Amino acid sequence: MPLSAPSVAVAYKGEVVAGAIYDPHRDELFTAMKGCGAHMNGEQIFVGEENSLSEAIIAMGSPPGEESMEMSIRGVVKLMPLARSLRMIGSAALMLAWVANGRFTCYWEHDLSSWDVSAGALLVREAGGQMTDLEGNEWSLTRRKICATNKRIHSEILQALKEADIA
Repeated sequence: MPLSAPSVAVAYKGEVVAGAIYDPHRDELFTAMKGCGAHMNGEQIFVGEENSLSEAIIAMGSPPGEESMEMSIRGVVKLMPLARSLRMIGSAALMLAWVANGRFTCYWEHDLSSWDVSAGALLVREAGGQMTDLEGNEWSLTRRKICATNKRIHSEILQALKEADIA
């Protein structure tokens, strides 16, 4: 499955202000500037309209670290019966872009670096979504645990992850 995406972000005084993710396999360029919305190939995009976890298509990572693997397995066990579907297909940057354009309702992961997340975090926010850590604190460059959603299911997914003892 061809799945890779260069991702570039600009941070100013600790805040991401511009970002771009390019999917060369689909020829899709996702861009965002703070306060200017999110776009794919020049057209404005928005997060999906799912209202509940039962309608949600959730993407998540498959991290190599032992602790992160354990958290992902707990997430699968908890979320599989609650969500419409779960996907673990790779490329954090692309999964965040797909939350921004409504292909996915949510993407969460227990441990990611800022260079994997920064452009996608801005895309999600500019497309009307919400990006926090797994405790519900607004995402910043120093946070490694992430949850990006269409905003409508954000508290519901965070609660489910908390019940699964994912921290």
